[in-house]
Amino acid sequence: MFCFRRTVIYLAAFLSILGATSLAADDVVKGYLMDVACSGRRMQKSEPPTRHSRMCMQLPSCNNNGYGILTGEKRFIRFDEEGNQKARDFLAHTSQESDFKITVTGSMEGDRLKVSRIELQ
Repeated sequence: MFCFRRTVIYLAAFLSILGATSLAADDVVKGYLMDVACSGRRMQKSEPPTRHSRMCMQLPSCNNNGYGILTGEKRFIRFDEEGNQKARDFLAHTSQESDFKITVTGSMEGDRLKVSRIELQ
């Protein structure tokens, strides 16, 4: 009986932890949309990349390398492949030419951000 009760308690604790992690809220990250090819150079500059253009981010060399977000702390977080496609779609459907200050909702998976939404700030 004692062993059965302990097993039930451990099982309940495990299931509650499992449920809490699967229902965890997405992360919200604010910064600038940036392609990977230009990110290294932009992280070195003190001013925000307000002049980084849609045309640049849609060039094949930039588009093919993928995208991410450059935070105010000069941290570049790469998107996962689905996030890269969302960034491509975002750029294809916006009339904005530069100053891509965005809010990204998603979750970190390793060193990549699994993007669920990209919005202009």
